[in-house]
Amino acid sequence: MRIDPKFHEAYYALGLALKQQAASVRKPRQPVASLADDLYKRGQQAALRGDLREAERLLSETLSKDDSQAEAQNLLGFVLGQEGDLPSALVHLARAVALRPDLSDSHYNFGVALWYSGSRTKGISELQEAVRLDPAAGASYAFLGAALRDMGQLEDARRDLQRAIALLPAFPATYIDLGTVFLRTGNLDKALAQFEAGLNVSSSSSPTPDWDMAVAGIREALPAMPDRAEAHNMLGLLLGRKGADSKVILAEFREAVRLRPDFADAHNNMGLVLAQGNEDQAAIAEFREALRIRPDFADAHANLGTTLISTDSREAVLELGKAVALTPGLLKAQFNLAVAYGADPSYGPAKEIEQLRKVIVTEPTFAPAHLNLGKALLSDGKVEESIGELREAVRLESQNTRAHYQLGLALARAGRKDEAASELQKSRELAASDNRKQNADLDIAEGRGALDKGELDQAAAKFRHALELQPESSDAEHLLGVVLEKEGDAQGASAAYRKALELNPGDVLARERVQALSRDDVSADDPQRITEFESYIRAGRFQEVESLLAAYVQEHPKASWGWYALGYSLFAQRKVGESIQALAKSLQLNNENAEAHKILGRDLMFIGRFAAAQTEFEQGIRYDPQSAELHFNLGKLFSVQDNWIAARKEFEAALRIDPSYVEGLDALGFAQEALGDGAGAIASYEKAIAINEARKGKFVSAHVNLSAFYNRKGDSEKALSYARAAQELDPKSDGAWFQQAKAMEAQGRLTAAVDALNRAISLNARASSYYYVLAQVYRRLGKVEDSRKALDSFTRLEKETSDVEEMRRNLANRSGNPPQPKSQRD
Repeated sequence: MRIDPKFHEAYYALGLALKQQAASVRKPRQPVASLADDLYKRGQQAALRGDLREAERLLSETLSKDDSQAEAQNLLGFVLGQEGDLPSALVHLARAVALRPDLSDSHYNFGVALWYSGSRTKGISELQEAVRLDPAAGASYAFLGAALRDMGQLEDARRDLQRAIALLPAFPATYIDLGTVFLRTGNLDKALAQFEAGLNVSSSSSPTPDWDMAVAGIREALPAMPDRAEAHNMLGLLLGRKGADSKVILAEFREAVRLRPDFADAHNNMGLVLAQGNEDQAAIAEFREALRIRPDFADAHANLGTTLISTDSREAVLELGKAVALTPGLLKAQFNLAVAYGADPSYGPAKEIEQLRKVIVTEPTFAPAHLNLGKALLSDGKVEESIGELREAVRLESQNTRAHYQLGLALARAGRKDEAASELQKSRELAASDNRKQNADLDIAEGRGALDKGELDQAAAKFRHALELQPESSDAEHLLGVVLEKEGDAQGASAAYRKALELNPGDVLARERVQALSRDDVSADDPQRITEFESYIRAGRFQEVESLLAAYVQEHPKASWGWYALGYSLFAQRKVGESIQALAKSLQLNNENAEAHKILGRDLMFIGRFAAAQTEFEQGIRYDPQSAELHFNLGKLFSVQDNWIAARKEFEAALRIDPSYVEGLDALGFAQEALGDGAGAIASYEKAIAINEARKGKFVSAHVNLSAFYNRKGDSEKALSYARAAQELDPKSDGAWFQQAKAMEAQGRLTAAVDALNRAISLNARASSYYYVLAQVYRRLGKVEDSRKALDSFTRLEKETSDVEEMRRNLANRSGNPPQPKSQRD
């Protein structure tokens, strides 16, 4: 599965192996009978039917009689968590784990609650214990994998999400989460395959997939590979599933077709969107284009046939017949073929009835087939048979307005007036409800469009109107929460998210936002402005955003994120002193911002205040122990002080968190080399190179360092090979040209070495060692004057470097050694 994430047989075999492993694990002991067992069972039943308030009451009563019942503690903790009361949930779940440490489900619920309460590391530990106790706990693997992804532990996340899929293949959310993992590792093809799998899985009971994260992930990946038509096509599909505006969706499919005019799937997808918007002629044109490109495209035949039913039933029959012949398992094509027969006068009801009976044999629970068969039988005069089919349609879909209406007509035809009146009244009630739902759905769709455009007032009005029509709409409540949060109304947003959670306890994103908003608002930041500033930062427009952020923190002096972003933009411009001041202010407002500690540490490291920098990196690790970058930066700090043992330890810590961190592998190789572990250094450099190649990246340092290693070992051929490989990745790598020059000098190719050295100097004129080696080569060539000039440049640069280091030491000495209190930062 690691090699080929689409290998279905491997998933099946892994699922079987995990289930067998779970069966061999010692089972938890059965609980001792309790007087409160009956109350617990009633509470359990209430929870199963979604009556959380009643479940909470019954379970609380259970524990008042016997608080040692671990199962009741666990279930009450779960119920309270679903209701958004995490502090109370954590108390009961901790008690459940203490009472029965062998219950996997308790560890799972406890881990989830800890995660949402902000204790992420402890939450992951509990989830890992859950899967250790029950290796077949698919839901535990799914949440653990998503959590590890968010912590940056991508390889472990991949493994656990694939285990979740092996155990619960009908959960689309897990495929989407796995796709986002592949995106973060730079593997777009594997990500697209997982997204496609997730889109093709239909399950009403599983958690809602995080479509927003998938959409954002593809959008972030596209600038690096803008010509990938498949990515634009998938983005269109994900936006469609998310419920985005049809114009936005069509724009992605059109871009896919522009990049690849023969992309049949994109033409077909575009046709579907156009058909849903009642642009039938344009849709038909796209379906025909898809079929011109791929004549055996069953889906396109089916979609073309379905669109033609109302205007050309004869051609519709032909197209749907082709679809069924190509792929007999296309149930909707089979059903629509029956509809086309019914619409074409040349066939009559007999052909329609025959085809509908075939559909029902294939899928007996397909309610639309029973409904249409009932209608066809009624029109053919077979009233009693019609009633039987229509009753089955009503049984399968009790809220189907048309089924009740047609059943009422059939019963009236049979002379059963009272039953007919009851069914017709039910259909009128459902029609009124359907009308409200349709209008509410329309409001939600229009509200989403306004939200995407940033028209927050319009979006809020639409979502509120949808709630007037459909007070039980969890989607409308959730989206209203999003709007209110963007408008800065934290209290209103929290209330909307809580209501969304009441209506849909599985709304994971709403639960996350409730917890985030319930924490003390130490930042006083404006979410809308944050989004604006982040776009500047992502685009590298640091000078432009600096002035905007400076004005922003004047307006919002308690905005911790604003001060952090200002410090970051100043750091990016090497305005170190100003950056330190801004970051210190940010940390006064919110000392738990690990990223602010990291950037402040890098500022301090830059000016030679190594002890203070170490304190900042260590503080950052304290608040975000799973940050590979923080461990890496601390390792680099130790490296510049030649503390190689401590450096190696930090680089290894970074790689435990993110095994594919190429910068960490390269730095570890350098530390291993400094400690005399040549074999280990080679292995680290080679692994960094392999990962970079797999990602098609441009990271050259590992090649350069390995070239330098072989130059020091006297193997000029290997040194030259790695230097040239580095130049292929980045022709402007001065280090690669320098190592090439040293290898050529060792081989006696002195003129070529001079050329390579001058190329290195043209790229980096501040590297004194380049001039020193150039002086040596010129001397060997007998060019005394050129050698003297190169040596003079070396001496000048060395003196400048020495002066800068002296200034840094003096600054560090004046700063004083005793650590300052956090409230008195420089």
